[in-house]
Amino acid sequence: MPLVALAQSPSYRSPGIEQAVERALSSVLGDDVTLITGKRVLIKPNLLSAREPERGVTTHPAVVGGVVDFFRKHGAEVAVGDSPAGAVRGVKRVWEATGMLELCEARGVPLVNFEASGCIERSVDGRDYPIARALLEYDLVVSVPKLKTHVLTLITAAIKNVFGCVPGFQKSTLHLEHPRPDAMSKALVDVFSLVLPWVTLVDAVEAMEGDGPSSGSLRRLNFIAAARDCVALDACLSRIIGIDPERVPTTREALRRNLGTASADSMVFPLLRPEDIAVSDFKVPGNWKYKLIPGIAAGLLRRLVWVLPVVDEDACTGCGDCVRVCAAGAMTLEAGCASVDNDLCVSCLCCHEACPHFAVGTRMSRLARLLV
Repeated sequence: MPLVALAQSPSYRSPGIEQAVERALSSVLGDDVTLITGKRVLIKPNLLSAREPERGVTTHPAVVGGVVDFFRKHGAEVAVGDSPAGAVRGVKRVWEATGMLELCEARGVPLVNFEASGCIERSVDGRDYPIARALLEYDLVVSVPKLKTHVLTLITAAIKNVFGCVPGFQKSTLHLEHPRPDAMSKALVDVFSLVLPWVTLVDAVEAMEGDGPSSGSLRRLNFIAAARDCVALDACLSRIIGIDPERVPTTREALRRNLGTASADSMVFPLLRPEDIAVSDFKVPGNWKYKLIPGIAAGLLRRLVWVLPVVDEDACTGCGDCVRVCAAGAMTLEAGCASVDNDLCVSCLCCHEACPHFAVGTRMSRLARLLV
């Protein structure tokens, strides 16, 4: 029976956050902490793009710092690495904005650039995926995602965070090839099955609700969560914010492959129970609109049923991040402002995720709104 540890932390302040991380990880690892000694450990946070920690888009550096301290305390050699969408303009910019550079310099921890390490090809049932070669240099991968909603997969947490192990622009290409929730979730679970973190700890001190993973509203939940079973962890988090776990396409796909469990009766909660911290009014995006693209929206119906990114010209700075991540070539810069070619757009919303200024939102047709 998988252990899921839920530990309260009312803020990111020290020493409370480090103590919460210690409680959660110790609870789920138990005697396996002895396996850490002498191991090389890669900590993989969610660094979606170059956003400051207080904007709630990325894993808070205080949580990552607690994880670094825990593994070092038990004798591991630690590094931090990711492949953020915002790295299209240089990964150092992302390290700096998210607070990871300051954290790792203070602790003497190396930062690993997945793009610079190159990639290796791995296959799942004949489907090929590029995985960062840097992962081969470490004995254990520890995933430290942020709990957020997601306009395509409903939530992004344990399973989806592993997608950052696909280097650079190739993530956008996968979005282009799989624009619908079920198809994209199949690819996400493929990547997850190729990496399988040793343990995962989720930052839910401050989560994101609404139009996540980058333009939603912050919601203080005041807890962190840890587990070895990522499927159980995502299922538990879904219940806490009021979602049936099997509505989440990544959880549903992982369950179909027997990669974990979603049954609350089969989980053990050594600290808090989900009902102790559950919320009833968490704002979750509906992803039915994305199921319509390009399925029934093909042909004539595409003119009636659509979901597209829309640029807020007042918020756009012309940085070009959206242009660089758009595998479909639908985003361009015109007079210093981003512009969308609706005929080329496949509604993957990589531009929405990558924009560091919250300038790319979404809009849908009247019929699509009625069908959601």
